[in-house]
Amino acid sequence: MLLEEDIRQLLKIKTESKNLDYKEGLNWDTSPKDKKLEIVKDILAMANTQDGGKIIFGVKDSDYDFIGLSEVDFKSFDPTKVNDFLHNYTEPQHSCQVYKYKIDEKYVVVIDVPEFPEVPIICKKDFYSSDNNKQILKKGQIYIRTEKASSEAISSVEEMREFLGRALTKKGDELLHSIERLIKGKPIKPTEESEEKNREEIKEADDFLSQNIGEGLKKNGYWEVIAYPTQYSPKRIPDHKTIKELIKKSRVQLSGWYFPHIDNENSSNFSKGRESYTTWIMIEGYRAYQSGLFVWKKVFWEDINDYKTHDNMLALSSESAVWSITEFFLFFKRYYEEIDIESDLHIKIVLNGTKDRKLVDLDSLRPQFGKYSAVKENSVTIEENLKVVDLKAAYKEIANRIARRIFSIFDWDDASEAMIDNWQTQLLEGKL
Repeated sequence: MLLEEDIRQLLKIKTESKNLDYKEGLNWDTSPKDKKLEIVKDILAMANTQDGGKIIFGVKDSDYDFIGLSEVDFKSFDPTKVNDFLHNYTEPQHSCQVYKYKIDEKYVVVIDVPEFPEVPIICKKDFYSSDNNKQILKKGQIYIRTEKASSEAISSVEEMREFLGRALTKKGDELLHSIERLIKGKPIKPTEESEEKNREEIKEADDFLSQNIGEGLKKNGYWEVIAYPTQYSPKRIPDHKTIKELIKKSRVQLSGWYFPHIDNENSSNFSKGRESYTTWIMIEGYRAYQSGLFVWKKVFWEDINDYKTHDNMLALSSESAVWSITEFFLFFKRYYEEIDIESDLHIKIVLNGTKDRKLVDLDSLRPQFGKYSAVKENSVTIEENLKVVDLKAAYKEIANRIARRIFSIFDWDDASEAMIDNWQTQLLEGKL
């Protein structure tokens, strides 16, 4: 689910995108049908956009300041009414989550739109504005979100090609998953020269991140993620422009914040690739190399927001950890299948600052089921060698396995695969 802190972070962004839209106000009960169908158009478009999107009501149109909704407008957003209205215009039927919060004494509503699960969402009815001069919706049309944060019908061959490619990939991944056992092989062991070259670039990335976000990393616990093709090739990605486009295309936005986040001011090329860091809202950064190496670090959101257990110990949310790990592997699936579908990968996930940290339930901040102990080590490291084709076929299952390995270090040995799969499904289907 979207928590109050997630929405606070979305409100701070103040920039609309393909996955984020701000609205000043609306009353779902009394607003003209035209106004509600403009929202339906945005929902249709976000449903057909990678990772879906979020529409936030209570934000000023001119400067994106959070002004809040009136109490009457706030109460008018009934989830059942919104989805019943939406179902009249979506084929196949598509539903959204509606979240309502009072933040800093102001009312805010968020409509969370999941990406289509299997087949695209098509508009099934025409609708013209009340003066009959403007067509708002067109039957049979496929709407998408553009780079300019507008909701438009697909109008070019390039847009249709990208959209169909994404739809076919969903089907292809489903088929690939079903024959995974037939195509799996053992990853090839890297040469000593490849290992040395990768270590050199990892050291460079560590130096860059220490220089720019090092103070935040010293004071808090943080995620560290490293991934690279095991056989080193300095020009596996041909140029800087391609790296930039690949990261933008592959990044994941399912929980309100992109992985990886691309900072508007602090993103740039360097001699071997692309780099970015940010210290507002979150503290994180990455380096992506032409070799395919990707290094990323981010302070735990629990530490940024000073979330502690009821006995004042450091906390790590079990659900949030599963969501983060799933986003990591979904990004790597997208990223490396574009770079080299036949390559072998080494992936390393480190949780730093784990000493005396407890695994907690997200809602209550109580230790998970009340019985799991704090970690005695200052870091937890999980490493995997796998093929890109394995990642493409079963990224969700791999992430599930990694999460359970991490939880076992927190003394949670019986974490259920089915329960973690349910948390992953909530994330992927936009039901947080």
